[in-house]
Amino acid sequence: MTKVEAKRNSSIELLRIIAMIGVIIIHYVTGGGGALNYVADNSLNKYYLIFSKSFSICAVNLFIMISAYFLSCTQKRKLSKVSELIFQVIVFRALFYGINIKLGATFSFSDMISSILPANYFVILYAVLYIISPYINILIQSISKEQLKKLVITLFIVFSIYNSFIDFFGSPTGLSTVGIGGSQAGYTIVNFVLVYTIGAYIRISELEISRKQSLSGIIICVFIIFLQALFENAFLGGDPTAWNYNHPAVVIMPVFVILLFNSFSFESKAINELAKATFTCFLFHGFFMSRIMVEKFVNGNIFILIMHQLGSAIALYLASYFVYKLYAFITKPLFKWISPKIDRLGKYIY
Repeated sequence: MTKVEAKRNSSIELLRIIAMIGVIIIHYVTGGGGALNYVADNSLNKYYLIFSKSFSICAVNLFIMISAYFLSCTQKRKLSKVSELIFQVIVFRALFYGINIKLGATFSFSDMISSILPANYFVILYAVLYIISPYINILIQSISKEQLKKLVITLFIVFSIYNSFIDFFGSPTGLSTVGIGGSQAGYTIVNFVLVYTIGAYIRISELEISRKQSLSGIIICVFIIFLQALFENAFLGGDPTAWNYNHPAVVIMPVFVILLFNSFSFESKAINELAKATFTCFLFHGFFMSRIMVEKFVNGNIFILIMHQLGSAIALYLASYFVYKLYAFITKPLFKWISPKIDRLGKYIY
């Protein structure tokens, strides 16, 4: 099996940054920004917002697939990495709760307690995936490339294609292969493992396609998601299942994106450094999404809307980098002391 390179391709680090900007765009449209709640029906701006989320919706799966691309080639895991992620979630949630109180929110003891819990679905599921991934690797390494390919296809059919069909028709109780309550739009460890396995297959099989094929694949996936989202938004209401993380096009699109970026090879210390802030940005940006005055831009000139959306995403990322540097400076002594102690617990797992 190929060893992990000493230096990562900066094009993949750039991809991490772009993926995080994609997450911000997602939350601009339907999360804390809530642009779709303010935009006029049947307007060009609404179509653009739906398109921008359809283009960006693979960002979360992309993060998992990038991790799989590297983690699938090594069995080394540090439990301190998990503890650092969870600790940062707690710190940021507590900090934002304190800021809200300062800004006039009503203090509640129960809210204060809940604010220090690491209640972040992505972090919890990613931590679980990180911990169990060496055993997934053992399974992957014990079978041939052809068997791995068949496993990927089987998992994709059972947990993506089938469930997306079921989700489209309202996910009737008891039909999902994920749980009695349905596929939960892909917010599950099942989807994380599926995407991880696909990412591992890309690395192990040394899959390569031309840049033209990668771009074609991305375009096809985006338009499948976009057209289905338009249809569901117009005729079915609610959140389109086209934006579910387990939707086939949302699962497959990161494959083409990674293959495209991996076809470029360069090294940039600046990009590598900026990419370190992706997780901080993931935690940091949500607090500000409702404060960037989305409602003032969604029904104006579409070019100004686009500039506001992209400009806000880039500005929030850059601000997150400075927050990351400050946070890293403050917490470095703590983690330097406690991380070796936490890592020793790994012998009880691996």
